[in-house]
Amino acid sequence: MKKFLPILMFLLIFSPKIGGTIDSMSMFCLLTFVLSFTIDNKLVFSREAIRPTLLYIFFGLFMVGYVTILKAVYGLADNYQIMRFGRVVVNVVGIFSLVRLYIHYYGSNYGRELLYSLWLSVVAHAALIAVMFFVPAVNQFVITQLVQMDEANRTFERRIEGTRIGGLTSTWDAASGVLSLGILLLPYIFNYRGAYQIRKIWIYLSIPLCLFAILLSGVTGIVNLFVVGTLIVILNFKRLKKYVFRTLTFLFLFVVVVSGILLTFFNDVNWAQKSWVTNTSIGRTIYMVTGEEQYYSMARRNPTANETIDKIGSKMYFLPEGDKKLLFGRGGSGRSSDYIIDGDPGITLNLHNLGIVFVIIVYSYCIFMVLSSVLQTRKDLVMGMAITAVLLTILTIDAKVMYLLARQSLSIMLIAYYSLFWLKSSKYNASIS
Repeated sequence: MKKFLPILMFLLIFSPKIGGTIDSMSMFCLLTFVLSFTIDNKLVFSREAIRPTLLYIFFGLFMVGYVTILKAVYGLADNYQIMRFGRVVVNVVGIFSLVRLYIHYYGSNYGRELLYSLWLSVVAHAALIAVMFFVPAVNQFVITQLVQMDEANRTFERRIEGTRIGGLTSTWDAASGVLSLGILLLPYIFNYRGAYQIRKIWIYLSIPLCLFAILLSGVTGIVNLFVVGTLIVILNFKRLKKYVFRTLTFLFLFVVVVSGILLTFFNDVNWAQKSWVTNTSIGRTIYMVTGEEQYYSMARRNPTANETIDKIGSKMYFLPEGDKKLLFGRGGSGRSSDYIIDGDPGITLNLHNLGIVFVIIVYSYCIFMVLSSVLQTRKDLVMGMAITAVLLTILTIDAKVMYLLARQSLSIMLIAYYSLFWLKSSKYNASIS
């Protein structure tokens, strides 16, 4: 059973929503709950994490009642929010049960193994995306048999043709952002699992794999690498300043090498105009990173990077009209026949759908967790940075598309959440200061 725990974690993160209605992740959560009680008859869990777990469950149940009232008041046909918070409770129970299994098999080391398995899950998903790109039959199988996307879906055609690949997720931006964790978690992975040369080589090989998968999914992962990487350095500058010069040198050489490769290939018009470049997300992503107009025209993508930033900044963030809607929300999804919200960021949709009180409570708690993980870098620098990277990544993605309480993001945040509570209660003396 111990060797299958990373696979179980993968299923609790990336299990698809079949046919747009059947939530296979919830099924695996319930299965994990049952499995957790086959190990013993005692509730194996640290006291530090039981209280916040119960608070999470209480929050989900409270919100189910709240959005049910909003649905009745506004006479909505949309059940999205009720299903959303009901699934939050199921997710928490599933990850809680998964952590119990990790405690049973890894004992006092479970916190580190949770983060390691999270990294393995992200890299595995990157590998799946790469396979879907190179083997169209696999892509078609995933879309039609696993994800089972409706043919009427606006993204179905592009996904079935492989022009942009999201793997087992339903949103490209989120997939790209999550894939960046395969790189952001590397300092922790090298510190924890990089003692042997052969294993270290495999870890290095995960870098181009994750970068390639990011390019196939979208630009969000590249942006997240820059944003989260910069924030982590700023938040831990006193302890990282001795590594800054070395890191900047590596990044400079990396950028020079990658830019040289891109320039070499793209200056060859025959190569640059190949369909797998011009008709996929690769060309657009390369353009938005390099800013070269010739790549943009070859990629046949719009808008430009500046236009995208301007649209997000000026048109995607806006308040609800009316004090009542601002305070309490409207209880729907903002994507149904009840009403349409022309904005993607999580904070905008949550403001319109659930009100300002909900937004303040949830985002404040997220910020509190980030600050707690930053403080824990004093105990273990690389693990504290890894947990911080996970939490900041989810918040960064949510700033682009509503993701904070989505199926994948909640599971990922809860894994980091339990690792944080393990680190706070651990008596482990970090070897890196």
